[in-house]
Amino acid sequence: MPATEITRWLLSTGRTYSTVGSLQAALVDQVVEYAPVDRLWCGTTVLHPQGAAYLWIWQRDSLPKERELGYAQFAQLEAKDSPARRLKLGAPAVRFRHPEGEELSDVADLWREGFRDLYGQSMRFRGAWVGGITWATRAEGGFTSAHLALLERLTPALTAVIEPLARDLVTATLLRTYLGRDAGERVSSGQVRRGDQQTLRAAVWFCDVRGFTQLSTTLPRQELLDLLNDTFEEIVHGLHAHGGQVLKFMGDGLLAVLTEDDEGAACRSAADAVTTVQRRLVELTVRRSKLGLTTADVGIGLHFGDVTYGNIGAPARLDFTVIGSAVNLAARVESLCGRLGVSVLGTKAFASRASAGWTKQGEHSVKGLDEPVEVYQPPP
Repeated sequence: MPATEITRWLLSTGRTYSTVGSLQAALVDQVVEYAPVDRLWCGTTVLHPQGAAYLWIWQRDSLPKERELGYAQFAQLEAKDSPARRLKLGAPAVRFRHPEGEELSDVADLWREGFRDLYGQSMRFRGAWVGGITWATRAEGGFTSAHLALLERLTPALTAVIEPLARDLVTATLLRTYLGRDAGERVSSGQVRRGDQQTLRAAVWFCDVRGFTQLSTTLPRQELLDLLNDTFEEIVHGLHAHGGQVLKFMGDGLLAVLTEDDEGAACRSAADAVTTVQRRLVELTVRRSKLGLTTADVGIGLHFGDVTYGNIGAPARLDFTVIGSAVNLAARVESLCGRLGVSVLGTKAFASRASAGWTKQGEHSVKGLDEPVEVYQPPP
């Protein structure tokens, strides 16, 4: 029986594929000997900070597609009739033969591309509905009853193989979102033991919202949270644009590092990130002011030095972050911003490696250090 053979392949060889897209292509190679499949669509809802669902599309004579649907996009799709929506509402299966279903935009699009038959079933992870699988063909005669019986029998095994791939994708996304891109990838790849660490030469970035204590006593809780989220979004976007790794949010503060093979390149990237972040924060202030919303100033402290990067904490609660005197000094330098009435300051170790034009702002005592710290301000 072809269904038995392909199911056996799915649960053995099929489980060795690392992505849904590669699995789809290999599976169709198995199926086309018995059914004229020209398109395989798989979609599943996910637990994701920015996205509500993932879609994977294999289509003959086209490149494989993987799409992440944001919550707004997903809400729009849920509001219209579609094969996937009918499956979610409880249909045991969906079947459309040309020209049936032209009132559904998704189906009408397929007919315009020359498809003649569409068949789909639900995917369920641990008994809960999560999405669907649809098969389509351009064959004039469409799918026969034997074809449909084969595809129906493959759904449980295909679902079982897709489930861990989807969960791995979500896990990797969550780790990158909560730990940072590099730290998330390290944890995902197995660097999970307490004490796993390395020494990095890095540009250290520490920033926080100025006057946050006053803001927290005067703003309603939700308005304060919105202000923080808006501000952090602009800072993180600017850091990511220049290769920064955001490691930690600490109340109204943020810790990041920038590393390059060349020390000067790391500091220049950090200096470029300062320019980008400051521009984005000015634009944010304009937008919020037009809406009558509270705005905030941000202080940024920069230093260059050695940091310890790795797993730190208790056996049952670890954090993947950086520690060391370089981190402490960046935080102390940031605290000088308010005292000197500026928004950005860097140490001599940082400014000497960054772009030209940083001007000395004197030597200042900071908590925890016996010697005063020489600080510099970036060019306007």
